[in-house]
This record gives sequence, structure tokens and C-alpha cells, in this order.
Amino acid sequence: MTVVLGCVLAIVLLAGSNVLGQRTSVLIDDIAQLAGGITATIVCWRTASRRTGTERQWRVLMAAGMACWSAGMAVWAFYRSALGMPLPTASVADVGFFLFPILAVPALLAFVGPSPWRAASSARHVWVMSLLDGAVVVGSLFVLSWATVLGAVVHSSESDSIEFLVAIMYPITDLVLVAMIVLLAVIPRIAARYRTQLTLLGAGILMMAISDSIYAYLVATGADFMPVLTDGGFIAGTALIALAAAAPRTVDDNPAPRDSSTHSSSPDESKPTESDCTEAVTGARTQLLLPYALMGAIGIVLAILRVQTGELDSTVVVLGVAVVLLSLVRQVITLVQNDNLLRSLTRAQAELTYRAHHDGLTGLLNRSSFDEHLRAAVNDARAGRGRAVLLLIDLDDFKSVNDRFGHGGGDRLLVELARRLERCVVDGVVARFGGDEFTALVYADLDAGRATAVRIAETMRTAHEIDGHSVSVGVCVGVVQIGQLDRTPHDSTSVAGSDTADEDELMRLADRAMYEAKREGKAGIYAYDTAGALTAVPSTSDQATLGTRPKMVAGEPDPARLIGPPTRT
Repeated sequence: MTVVLGCVLAIVLLAGSNVLGQRTSVLIDDIAQLAGGITATIVCWRTASRRTGTERQWRVLMAAGMACWSAGMAVWAFYRSALGMPLPTASVADVGFFLFPILAVPALLAFVGPSPWRAASSARHVWVMSLLDGAVVVGSLFVLSWATVLGAVVHSSESDSIEFLVAIMYPITDLVLVAMIVLLAVIPRIAARYRTQLTLLGAGILMMAISDSIYAYLVATGADFMPVLTDGGFIAGTALIALAAAAPRTVDDNPAPRDSSTHSSSPDESKPTESDCTEAVTGARTQLLLPYALMGAIGIVLAILRVQTGELDSTVVVLGVAVVLLSLVRQVITLVQNDNLLRSLTRAQAELTYRAHHDGLTGLLNRSSFDEHLRAAVNDARAGRGRAVLLLIDLDDFKSVNDRFGHGGGDRLLVELARRLERCVVDGVVARFGGDEFTALVYADLDAGRATAVRIAETMRTAHEIDGHSVSVGVCVGVVQIGQLDRTPHDSTSVAGSDTADEDELMRLADRAMYEAKREGKAGIYAYDTAGALTAVPSTSDQATLGTRPKMVAGEPDPARLIGPPTRT
């Protein structure tokens, strides 16, 4: 930094001393300004490609602004050095010069940081809104300046009004940028993150404001020559902007997660504090409301002037209408973005609600959601509003499927079996209780619940193909009717009490019935009848093949032999 500023000082002193002659000094001055602008453009653009978030956005916008300023400076240098015009005014160069503050305003607003609407917006939307904000801010300040001071000065000035207007707008826009930097610097969060960059940016724009002010004064006094030494602010300003872009990153906008093995701090330290959230919301609101606050100020000032003078300057009216139109465009875009954001939030909320109540693999209800349905069924049974049957379903030897086909093959089989369960339970709900266990609520009497259990057992026996192998799965099912079982004090296998059992007791009974089926050879169904007795429920295939072949075991392509490891061919 010291070397760069030293070189700038040497160039300014060399050109300002006129030791090489007036024409040569002007040429060196113009080349130095143009080189400074181009250098700042390149440095901003190159460093932006290696940054993310706010650090990238302000550099890209500042690179665009400095590119416009450099284009204007090229025209200015052509007028002065090639055409011999000592003090060019109201030329094509002013277009490039005025585009610089329009792009610099959103660059400074980018320091406020990400907000919810920015996070949900596309990059194109963010750039368009930033440019509109810059145009509205600069246009509003111009209208206010014209309505309060500039208009009267221009109309009373002996110099050409257009030339003076163009000249006076340069220091005004520069001072607006300096004021924005000062306001950003007083925000603790922003000052801590970007102190070096804001300091260099503020110094650079302030140096340009000093030279612009001297230029405006010379135009106002009718001077026809601008001393080369007074251009030093432009040379130093562009160099300081380039140094700001090259400044090392401060706090990463998207910090990588810390390695728990090398950091002993608690996880809570990485969470945003309440003050961080408050500052983020305040910054986002400031960025969104600033253009509207300036428009409100315009309305108040114009109303006062209308009351005092009875008329308004045509320039104020035209520019005011232009600012209002830009604000309306900004508002329409904001409304559309808010609508998209609301739709995204609605979809995200619906997805979160679905995930909170459903199993991630099978799409069935999860355990907590099933508990709610079971609780409701118990309450309805107690109130005499309906009947329901609880089914607890466990897959037989499902581990053998995972052992042979891997967890991927086991997951595919679980998804298929879940679809079959849903088809079997016509009037009720099905849930994955955990691992290879499922539960179902059938809103019917005990006979219909038994029939559903038989249908489930038969459907599960249907072979399913995994990686070219036919796999059959048996199930054990425990069946309990809700609210219809009687207590038998001396029978440990019966339900205790004529009152409706609660959810935990019902699950224990279903679990007891299911494990009774497992003890009897698996692939069976046991149910508590209305008397509280635990009895087996025969299926059609069991009646037809009783004593002729073993129960089907999960993973067996053929029920006559046990599953074995795959054979290498």
C-alpha cells in the first residue's frame, strides 16, 4: 500500500510541477487518471472472481462503476490531450462519470449483507434491484438538491447553466457516497467485518470528491483551465479503490463448518446471536426502505415549495416523475419476489410437515404420527364413537435379505412391502414403526381386523424380485381390538379391565400376540378376541398346507431350503 501511494504522489508531483512542460504534464496527468481507472476496474473484477457473497457483489458493482468512469476518462483525455480543450464540460464523458455513482450506491448497499429476500432471489434479480436502488437514491438526491439549492444557483449563474449543473453534480454525488460509507462504518457488525475495505473506499471517493469540487468551482467562476495538480484526487482515488478491492478478506460470508476434532468450543458458539439477527434485520430493512424514505422527503419538500411559491420547476417535475416510475418498477419486482418467496416458504413448510409425520424411506406414517392416530382411536372407543383394530406386523428374518442383497436391496424390498400394506388396509392407516416393523389401524370390528391381517400375510408371501432373485417374506401379526377386551384377573395373557386400554397397553398386547406367533414357527397371526383370550388366526394357505412344508422365511427363493450366500460364477 505504501509503495502504491508513494508512486501516486510522485506522479502527481511530477505532473503538477510542470517541469516537463504544460502539454506533457497534461498528457501524463490524463494517462495516470486513465491508468488508475483501468487498474481499479481490473483489480475489482479479478478479486471478485475469488470471493463470494458480499465481498464478491460489491467488487463486481464497483468494477462496473470504475469501467464506466474509465470510459468517461478516455473521452475526457481525448478532448484535453488530442483536441487541446483545457477544461472540457458537458461532453459525452459525463455519461460515464455519472454512471459511476449509480453503480457505486448498490455496491455500498451490498455491505449491509445478505437478507432473507436476497437468499431466496436469483442473481439476476439481486443485480436488477441493486441497480434500481442506486438509480432511485441518486435521482432522489438530485431532485432534492435541485429543488432546494441547485435550481436557484443555476438560474442565477452567469455561466452556462448546463455546464454548471453537470459540474456541481459531481461533488454532490461523491459526498453522497462518502456519507453512505460513514453510515456503514458506524454499524458495529459491518465495521468489524469490512473496516479496511470501507476505510480505503471512503478515502478514495473522498479524494475524488475533492477534485470534483475544485472542478465545479472552476466551472462556476468561468475558468477555462484546471491545474494539473488538482487532478491528484482522481489519481489517488482510483488507486485507493483498487487497494480496497485487493484488501484481504475479513470475515467469510459463508464460513466452512469447523472440525469438531480440532475445536473444543461448544456448538452454540457457531449459532447466530440475538444481536446478530437484529442487526441483519435492521440492515435489510434499511436497504429496502431507503429509496422510499428519499421519495417521502421529495414529496415533503415539493409540497412545501408548492405552498410557498405556487409553482414547481419543470426540471423537478420531470425528474420527480422519473424517480417515481423507477420506484414503481422496483415495487412491482419486490411484490413479485415476495409472492415467490411466500410460495417457496409454503412449499417448504408443507415439506417439513410431511417429513415430520412420514417415514423417509417408505412414505408411510412414522411412529409419532401413528401414535396420534392410535390415541384418537382410543378416545373414540371410550366415547363409543367408533371401533378400531390395532395390528402390529413384523417381517420374519429380514436380516437375511440385508445380508445377501445389501441394505440397498433391503430398502427396495421395504418400499415394495409398504405399498402392499397400503393396498391391504382399505379403511385405516399404515405406519412404519421402526426397522422391519409396521403398524396398522383398521377402522372396523375384530373380524374385519383378522381378515385384514390374513390378507396382509398372504400378500407378503408373494415373491418379489431383487437383483434377479425371487424373494419371499413371511410376517408375524399381532391383532388387538381397541376398547372391547375384558379383564380376567387370573389370566396373565388377557387384558386387565373392562375399561378401554390405553395406547401403551394396547401396544404391549399387540407385541405379545406378535411374539406368540414367532414362537409358534413364524409367519403366523395371533389375536386377542373379545373375551381377552389370545388365539391363532389361520390363513388360507396354512389350512391347505398344514404339516406339509415349513413356513416361508425372508430371503428364501424357495421355501424348501434355507437361504445361502451367493455363488460366484
